[in-house]
Amino acid sequence: MFQKLFTAKQIKEIDNQTIIRQKITSEALMERAVINLKPHIVKELSPDKRIYIFCGKGNNGGDGLVLARLLQPDYRVYCVIVPFTKQSSPDFDSNFNKLKKTSVEILEFSKDNQPEISENEIIVDAIFGTGLSRPAAGIAKEAIEFMNASGSKILSIDMPSGLYADRSNAISDPVVKAHMVYSFQFPKISFFFPENETFVNDFEIVDIRLEKSIIDEMPTKYLMLTSGVKKMLKKRFKFSYKNTFGHALIVGGSYGMIGAPVLASKAALRIGTGLVTNFIPRCGYSISQTYAPEVMTLTDNSNKRISHIKVPEKITAIGIGMGMGTKPKTQKALKEFLINHNNKPLLLDADALNILSMHPEWLKLLPENAVLTPHPGEFKRLVGGWQNDTEKWQKLREFSAKYQVITVLKGAYTTISDGAYFYINPVANGALATAGSGDVLSGIITGLLAQGLQPLKAALLGVYIHGQTAEKYVEKCNSYSMIASDIIDLLKFFD
Repeated sequence: MFQKLFTAKQIKEIDNQTIIRQKITSEALMERAVINLKPHIVKELSPDKRIYIFCGKGNNGGDGLVLARLLQPDYRVYCVIVPFTKQSSPDFDSNFNKLKKTSVEILEFSKDNQPEISENEIIVDAIFGTGLSRPAAGIAKEAIEFMNASGSKILSIDMPSGLYADRSNAISDPVVKAHMVYSFQFPKISFFFPENETFVNDFEIVDIRLEKSIIDEMPTKYLMLTSGVKKMLKKRFKFSYKNTFGHALIVGGSYGMIGAPVLASKAALRIGTGLVTNFIPRCGYSISQTYAPEVMTLTDNSNKRISHIKVPEKITAIGIGMGMGTKPKTQKALKEFLINHNNKPLLLDADALNILSMHPEWLKLLPENAVLTPHPGEFKRLVGGWQNDTEKWQKLREFSAKYQVITVLKGAYTTISDGAYFYINPVANGALATAGSGDVLSGIITGLLAQGLQPLKAALLGVYIHGQTAEKYVEKCNSYSMIASDIIDLLKFFD
């Protein structure tokens, strides 16, 4: 269901324990890692292109030396040593001596000695790995800038050189802009920071058989969702009937914004909820009944906005806020709803969150395990700004812990926190950047809540399913054309 992610310090300990428990040398582990890496790299190569492998003098550089040796019989390989330090690691030295016995041309990078690389050739980046603890400087900085300016496709081994594994870089830090990163065993935490998009265009995982027992034992607060979350979806049996699968209430809409709750309610139905009711202003009655005839519709006394919220008795979960607006009567209606809320599973989105940011004292009215689904702008209004993604994630965790809620911070690699852990969705697909996409996600999660899933599970499964619809869409269509209704339609193909 989850893949663990680790800090740089933990990764080093996992490597060390692998060497001890598997009774191998660090050099043997390096050789094994690169043997497993080679097929990934070869997919990007051709015999007519030259390959320049930039190697630092630590173990990441050692990986690059092994790769050069393994590629050299079949490809035109050039090894570029980046001497950012006089002292090199033992495994680097051993593999450097082995490489000197091959036909690979070796040069040392300097201001006066730089390779001529055309845009059609390939660069492999192996200067720094996860052990980097300070910004790249000196000749390493020059090498990174040289690679970025080359126009060549850059393939990074384990990490883009200059990028920290588990925290944010300063804006001025030199970092390799990798077209592809081949990450050993598991992704690195920083890959999921939106601010690192230009450095990690994409990544693949290379299984290097690190010791499973130490991975299982090592505690972490970072968990990446996998396809195993699909097992949480409630099964349907031959004698199932609609009341078995709950009754969701979607509360929202205002004049000109009725589409938001209607999309949410249709998504709740499509995810398998037995019954769904919309509670919307009177102006949206015909729209709701026409677009989603399967959804029951209740209306507010007000024609254009929500002014008083009524909850039918048999409702099993509520989603509120989509397109609702923030007019004074609507603010008052939300406060009264929260005061009188009868502990049914609850999701708050969009304008419900904007109203809470206008009245932060109302946050204490939220029931335990309420699900909040802000996009970054809504989250910023709730918690204030941040300097970088590390601080943003910290605020996400602190906010969730303080109010005992589950916060779904939407965006590429949507991240969920229950105050204890970070759960990261591995999908970053631009097709989801479309109006109504968030309303659909809220409908999906509300529908899962209505079916009886615990709030955290509903949030995790909903986010995963939502992301997978975009993956299915771009298999056959371009990422520009998807609209929110397509997401709802694609839910029928989820298995």
